[in-house]
Amino acid sequence: MRAECLWDRLARRERPIWLYGTGNGADKILDVLEARGIPADGVFASDGFVRSRTFRGMPVRSYSDVQAKAGDDITVLLAFGSAREDVLAFVRMLDARHDLLIPEVPLYGGDLFDGAYYESHQNDLAEARALLSDDRSRSLFDAAVAFRLTGRIDYLADTEPMETSVRELMGGQAIRTIVDGGAFRGDSAAVFVRVLHPGTVYAAEPDPASFRKLEAYARTEIGAKISPVNAALWDDAGRIPYAASGSRGSGEDGHGRRAKETEVCTVTVDAMFNDIPLDFLKLDVEGAEERALRGAENTIRRDEPNLAVSLYHRTDDLFALPRLVHTLLPTHRLYLRRVPCLPMWDLTLYAVRA
Repeated sequence: MRAECLWDRLARRERPIWLYGTGNGADKILDVLEARGIPADGVFASDGFVRSRTFRGMPVRSYSDVQAKAGDDITVLLAFGSAREDVLAFVRMLDARHDLLIPEVPLYGGDLFDGAYYESHQNDLAEARALLSDDRSRSLFDAAVAFRLTGRIDYLADTEPMETSVRELMGGQAIRTIVDGGAFRGDSAAVFVRVLHPGTVYAAEPDPASFRKLEAYARTEIGAKISPVNAALWDDAGRIPYAASGSRGSGEDGHGRRAKETEVCTVTVDAMFNDIPLDFLKLDVEGAEERALRGAENTIRRDEPNLAVSLYHRTDDLFALPRLVHTLLPTHRLYLRRVPCLPMWDLTLYAVRA
């Protein structure tokens, strides 16, 4: 019998269904609901963030208004991501008061992780899980699978700051040169400088607005040389269409209806570092992780750097990327760690020199 998932539950319409949030995430969730013939009863926003507007033909109501009219016996679908503690606290309150589900829809492509997907990929998932090097990583992997099936917030509990993960897994190693793929505004580069004390961080960021802020950070960082690169890490050099939002939602595809279309340059790690030894490569490149790894294959095999690779942008990433990394670096130890946020975003695979 096929494993039941949150979409099966929603199809039974046990309670009225309300989306919390508007934007690209809500668009994608509503698209799945419509494709499966599941009606949504409405959309709401946090009190204080409601204006006189509609979303997908539905009036955007305040949470207080929804609770006063519908009561507590409703299903709430969280339709956005956040790392803000005040937002996380409010979502935990929603979970305590209502039937809260957090649907995970593909950010940058791939099939929906539903019961049928899980059944057809059990061998792939088992192979990737077996590559992990400690019990905590295997537990996080299991939680990621369970969360995608059920949408339950309980599976998101195991988190820690990136600084803690990097220090625990790579602290004490000699790290001279870092490539930060998807550098955003320099937040991760700043962590690497504090914890790993590199000489140089090559920070690649294609989004024009984020790149300007990255350049400003680079001018102020005194702990290491930050070399901003206004390009996307890719598997060849050229130009690609790009949805620029000045936020973490920027990317090559899968960006929804609300981002500015432009073009950006692409570069490969192999071309950039033909003559420069590389000690650490981080890739949080909005669904282009596999392409970027392919474009770094020669450098990875030559220098055997530590890696930090995001596993949450595409549906298959959870099993496809650990297997690819293991092929490239068969003697490295593989770990999963995740920073505090909703939903199961910022899940990172660390490949660490043995």
